Amino acid sequence: MNKPNVLVITQDPSTQEEFREILADEFEHLVALNGVDGLAISRLTRPVVVFVDLNLPHPKVVRICKSLLSNEKVRSIPVIVLADTANVNGELKTLSNFSGVLQRPIQAQHVKSKIQLALEGKPRIEGQEVRKAESKKEGPIRVLSVDDSSVVRKLVTMILTAEGFKVTTASDGVDGINKAKEQIPDVILLDFVMPKMNGFQVCRILQKDERLRQIPVILVTSKGDKVGDKFVNQLGVTGYITKPFQPEELVSKIHQTLEARQPQKEAGLVEEMLEEQPPRPESEMGPTLKPVVAAPKSAPVPRPVQPGADSVKQMVAEMIKAELETFVKTLDKRIEKVVIEKMNDYIRRAKKK
Repeated sequence: MNKPNVLVITQDPSTQEEFREILADEFEHLVALNGVDGLAISRLTRPVVVFVDLNLPHPKVVRICKSLLSNEKVRSIPVIVLADTANVNGELKTLSNFSGVLQRPIQAQHVKSKIQLALEGKPRIEGQEVRKAESKKEGPIRVLSVDDSSVVRKLVTMILTAEGFKVTTASDGVDGINKAKEQIPDVILLDFVMPKMNGFQVCRILQKDERLRQIPVILVTSKGDKVGDKFVNQLGVTGYITKPFQPEELVSKIHQTLEARQPQKEAGLVEEMLEEQPPRPESEMGPTLKPVVAAPKSAPVPRPVQPGADSVKQMVAEMIKAELETFVKTLDKRIEKVVIEKMNDYIRRAKKK
């Protein structure tokens, strides 16, 4: 029986050796010396968990997490950060595949505990699975991109279509309002500076419409934090992304926005149901009973069978064409060439075995 793969991305030889000894009995230990190699190995071997050293020079941990999130096949893999402290700050903690911190010095029981917790499933990962199930049931995520730049509209369409989104575009605010009313998208990407009607004016009109006010709006602006921070959480604006942006940043921002929006939608539905339900007369009410809370059952979580090192050779021939196509569409152009070279190198070495 093949052991589940665990990938460790670090340049530190002692850390590599520590993980090798800890994982030897239960897991197939895979090593990458940098983020580029780690991304390639993740897509080829689909590890159950990825450990990433916070001290990696480039690409940084946040960039690695975002690149994994941008690919449907590996976005649910939990990422555990190796660090000298017990906590990390900043954007990393907001990413849905971030699964906690493993603090140095590394101890075997802590490593295995972190892996077990990740395999049992975090709420964020479960939320992703729910979102995928909903997408299959209701169709692809619908995005409306409102921007007066034809280049930006084409770029957004190319990036999101490759990820399975359904994209509609509008060249100005008036056209954007009309298409929003016609299609009721799941999310709106809105340029701030446009002719006829700017982004702020569009948001004001959206908020006055009963059907449109619940649609999350992501500002796409070249003015950066000055505009983004000012209008976030106002008039339906839930976030912003600064031009120029990377493909994985755009995809990640949309997923984060929809994940954050889901609990609000569910709460709103519950409130509507309660408001619509007429109160029962006291004469029809029985005695007040205390709710009985059932203890949660701890059912064993099946571990997915992951390919071991011996089967990589057989996997490569079937996977490489699809993986290369995915890379070309979703990976940052600056590292795309290097990653493909690394993948080809792994293929050549696998064929020699």
